[in-house]
Amino acid sequence: ELSKPRDLDKVFESLEYAQWRSFRESADSRFVSLTMPKVLACLPYGQATSPVEAFGFEEFDVDPVSGIAVNADHNDYCWMNSSYVLGVKLTDAFSKYGFCTAIRGAEGGGRVDNLPTHFFMSDDGDPDMKCPTEIGITDRREAELGKLGFLPLCHYKNTNYAVFFGAQTCQKPANHESPEVAANAAISARLPYMMATSRFAHYLKVMARDKIGSFMEAEDVESWLNRWILGYVNASEGGGQEIRAKYPLADARVQVKEIPGSPGSYNAVAWLKPWLQMEELTTSLRLVAKIPQSGG
Repeated sequence: ELSKPRDLDKVFESLEYAQWRSFRESADSRFVSLTMPKVLACLPYGQATSPVEAFGFEEFDVDPVSGIAVNADHNDYCWMNSSYVLGVKLTDAFSKYGFCTAIRGAEGGGRVDNLPTHFFMSDDGDPDMKCPTEIGITDRREAELGKLGFLPLCHYKNTNYAVFFGAQTCQKPANHESPEVAANAAISARLPYMMATSRFAHYLKVMARDKIGSFMEAEDVESWLNRWILGYVNASEGGGQEIRAKYPLADARVQVKEIPGSPGSYNAVAWLKPWLQMEELTTSLRLVAKIPQSGG
């Protein structure tokens, strides 16, 4: 039904989605992403697509002249959840850069190549290509779904690749009067930033755990952690895509304070400023028309 010109905002404001809206407003929803739509997992078995060596098997009927599948029903294809595709992008970014931030955009790590492409005979009798995603999603619909808490995969028409443009989690950023607080809320609802900050939080906790039993004071721990985290800061404005993927922070600092009434126990607070990724480009058209004077 996504192809229908419906206002999805109004649909998700209905009573039947009350629990969904409540979940999106919870703190834990920023650790969840819902990808869509389904993706073609493999080509149908057949001599021209994916041959079976043991015996001749055609999963779909084949036109004897062209060798192209006919009567190919949408539900007969093997579809899989697109979360597996996102998982591939996450592991690929981690293997290259050590962080899962380069996972979105056609040039930023979100392009999914070599999707299965199956050709079939349309009802008009002309060869056609099956969209490797369950449905094609337009740019406008992708932005609309992103604001509603989904992470769409968009297929480029007549190609074998698709792209994750957005990288939002399910969380709905809270509205604040302060622009700075509102900006922080929007950043914390983005998957690349959550993956990076969660990794830093995990490392800080493990590193501090290894120092249990030592004679370090709060100032010593703070200096030690700040020296470590500065190794992942790239303050240069001219850093390219690969540099910022390896060093995802524009600034960072850690503050360590002793917990009152609990000698030897400390609280560590980390302030992280990630390099922001381009979200969208809004264009406008200015039209100037010259109105001729009426003849005198």
